[in-house]
Amino acid sequence: MKQPELTRRSLLRILGVGAAATAAGGLTTACNLVGSGDGSSGDTVTIKVMLVPDPSGASQFYREQFDLFEEKNPGIKVQVIENPSDQQINAIELSFQQGNAPDVFRAQDQGFDRIFERGWIAPLDQYVTDEFKARFPEGSLDPATSGLHRDGRLYTLPLVWGKWSVVRFLLVNNTAAKTGGVTAAPKTWEELEQAAAAITRAGGGRTFGFAGPWSKSVLARMLQHTAGPASIDNGIDLRTGRAAVTHPSLAAAVDLLRRMHAAKSMTPGWETWTDAGKVHTAFAKGELAMFLASPFQINEVRKLNPQLDMTIAAVPVPAAGRGGYSGQTASFSPLWSMSAQSKHPEQAWKVMDFLASKEFHRAYYEKFGTLTALESAWQDKAANNADQKAIMDVATQTVRLIPNPILATKGGAQLMAAIRGKQDLQWSEIALPAILRNQPFGPAAANLNGKLDAFIDEQIKTLSGKGVPASRADLTFPGWDPLQPFTPSQK
Repeated sequence: MKQPELTRRSLLRILGVGAAATAAGGLTTACNLVGSGDGSSGDTVTIKVMLVPDPSGASQFYREQFDLFEEKNPGIKVQVIENPSDQQINAIELSFQQGNAPDVFRAQDQGFDRIFERGWIAPLDQYVTDEFKARFPEGSLDPATSGLHRDGRLYTLPLVWGKWSVVRFLLVNNTAAKTGGVTAAPKTWEELEQAAAAITRAGGGRTFGFAGPWSKSVLARMLQHTAGPASIDNGIDLRTGRAAVTHPSLAAAVDLLRRMHAAKSMTPGWETWTDAGKVHTAFAKGELAMFLASPFQINEVRKLNPQLDMTIAAVPVPAAGRGGYSGQTASFSPLWSMSAQSKHPEQAWKVMDFLASKEFHRAYYEKFGTLTALESAWQDKAANNADQKAIMDVATQTVRLIPNPILATKGGAQLMAAIRGKQDLQWSEIALPAILRNQPFGPAAANLNGKLDAFIDEQIKTLSGKGVPASRADLTFPGWDPLQPFTPSQK
């Protein structure tokens, strides 16, 4: 996705023109970057860190943390440069083009790859010790699945990412559910359908049994993951490398939602909700008894009703049994990187090492209540927090690592980028109309399945013509069992 253009104000901040100290926390922003030399003064080296000041309160938090770092490393001074999240990648690129690149910077997901492809990110393997590796969960730094490696080398470090980032839940307002005689969270699709109907009947138009989240495209995905391979998110069964929009697990998930909507067991107008606050508010007030949720929504509900009697449960599975798990495509997501142009790489690594330390992750958790990549930094405290313990328990039960063609081969990365960029080939485009109009999903799925397979074949030819090796093999992991965590040996 193209990044928004830089505003004049943010450009001045990056170039250090008219920059001033920010009052909160004594943060200094982008001071005199042009003509600042190598950032050293006497025996002190200045390391420039370009970051995004989120969530709320992050500006002061980072300044306080870097002050602690400076106390323990008196030869290093950390200069913080802030940018809004929608301008960060453009700001990083401009800084490199101007010859004023930061030593350490935050670049996430596709933004990281955009910077990496320009050769601006330094590999980190030479600095990594056994002690460093031991901070992370066992096996999570495997180059083939970490999400932090490219071409077998470590290039970036994580912050707030793990299985809890992709886990999904069934949230139950126990007080509202009891109006329909429902005293336990449904464990199967059939129980969910029956419970939603019973609650709605008893609710008398004041309480409804079920609703979708604000993002309608994820609703069927959450259910499908429990019935079949999670790779069908992208319309592909990665065991075969073929389009799988017609997979029975997807058809069954769509059909369940179609029936529930047609039976009016779902809150009227749920399909028009575009603001997450609507589902949170209805749930917190007891107007909605159950919905499928992402982790952040649990905190949002608690803000609205801290004393709510709520159950955080696993997403129900088909009565016939589980056929798949929520898919984690990588152990982590990129965040912190080091400039390949840094004149002080040893000192820059010390800053990177600090940002990946238990000390920093513990402080981040205590400040923002957010689970981070270093589980050992907060596990003890999370175990005493009922909601966070439930999040971790459900994540352990329901999330598994799955194959990721993007990490496996260049051909796979190119093919997946093309597939994801083709909106009219996303099955969500046909699933929602089937649910809302009470129409069969099968014919539309078969038509889309053929189009997706044809598109993949076309892209393989196009990429091969450009000298990029690509084939169905890049999308095929025949040894993968959707009921087991993926390992590179299953390719």
